[in-house]
Amino acid sequence: MLINTKLATMLLSLGVISLAGLVSVRAADTKESVTVFGEADIAVPADFKRVEPKSRIIQHEFQAKAGEGDAAKTARVTMMAAGGDVKANIQRWQGQFAGGDQDARKTEEIKVGKWKVYIVDVNGSYAERMGGPFAGGKVVNHKDYAMAGAILEHPDGRKFFLKMIGPSDVVKANRKAFVSMVKSIEK
Repeated sequence: MLINTKLATMLLSLGVISLAGLVSVRAADTKESVTVFGEADIAVPADFKRVEPKSRIIQHEFQAKAGEGDAAKTARVTMMAAGGDVKANIQRWQGQFAGGDQDARKTEEIKVGKWKVYIVDVNGSYAERMGGPFAGGKVVNHKDYAMAGAILEHPDGRKFFLKMIGPSDVVKANRKAFVSMVKSIEK
């Protein structure tokens, strides 16, 4: 999917998007690339299928599958520019899960080029708030779920979130591809 220049210009003029937050997508062979803050690209795995975002705050959404066919279970892979304190966001993400394997819960901080990258793994019963985490909607609990999440922090403090949430087996099967995607920010 290419962002139409006329559409982008119209959205900029209406104040719907800003240059600082403009994130574009371009097709590249069998992969897509998501451009973060107009400065760096993330290579999306070819197996991640683009879908319509379920929420207006999500800029890009993909599905990751485990298995074949229409009955295969999927996980949501979401991407968006966001703000707030890194530690507070990680704690909020962890707080959306109860129980699970405590030894599998971890946070890793790495440097990828000029970016600080925080990779977060959590699992258990996931409390999904309908409409998004701040919408105040109904909470639906999903047993045996997991999340692989990442916060990309630009040197000027801007943040970009990537999260894969779904059944534990789907997240586990796609974690390596997700982490490779996150680390592709400077390739």
